[in-house]
Amino acid sequence: MRIIAYWRTVIVRLVDGPALHILFYVQKLVEEEMDNEMVNEIVGHGGSGLEKMLEESPSVAGKRMRLQKSIELLKESKQVVARFISSFITD
Repeated sequence: MRIIAYWRTVIVRLVDGPALHILFYVQKLVEEEMDNEMVNEIVGHGGSGLEKMLEESPSVAGKRMRLQKSIELLKESKQVVARFISSFITD
C-alpha cells in the first residue's frame, strides 16, 4: 500500500516537473526581456524616453484644466452662499 501511495506521488511529480520548468523559464525570459525593453525605453534615444514619460498627455491636461475651472466655480459659489447666509442672519 505504501508503494502505491509513493508511486502516485512520483507520477504526479513527473507530470508536474516539466510544466514547472517550462513555467519558470518562460517567466525568466519575460522578466529579462521586459527589463531590457524598459531600460531601452527610458534610457534609450539619448534619455528622451524619460522626458517623454514625464510629459503630460493632452487628455490629462484637458481634465486638469476642467477640474481647475470647477474648483474656481465652487469657490465663487461658496462665497455667494456665505454672503447670502450672512445677509440672512443679519436681517
